[in-house]
Amino acid sequence: MIESQFILIQQILAVVTLILGGALIIFIYDAYKVVKQPTLLYFTIGLFTLVIGIVLPDIVQMAGPGITGLYWGEVLSRILEIIGIGVMNFAVLRG
Repeated sequence: MIESQFILIQQILAVVTLILGGALIIFIYDAYKVVKQPTLLYFTIGLFTLVIGIVLPDIVQMAGPGITGLYWGEVLSRILEIIGIGVMNFAVLRG
């Protein structure tokens, strides 16, 4: 009972994270269309990768694989987060 409630809360928070991340990405992309600054486009790509990396373990858990799938979901999540932060750092330093 408690475990199923915990999973439900995790999934709800994952959806909220996707919605807020998507909204922020749309706002930054709209700013890019106005000023045509490539830095904003790189930053948007990095933020997209970061948001997907953050919610990937929850998406994998919803798919219901075994323990190996959960493990590799966590590993891939960390890799995507590192790539996203790296792209965002590149965008800021290039800016």
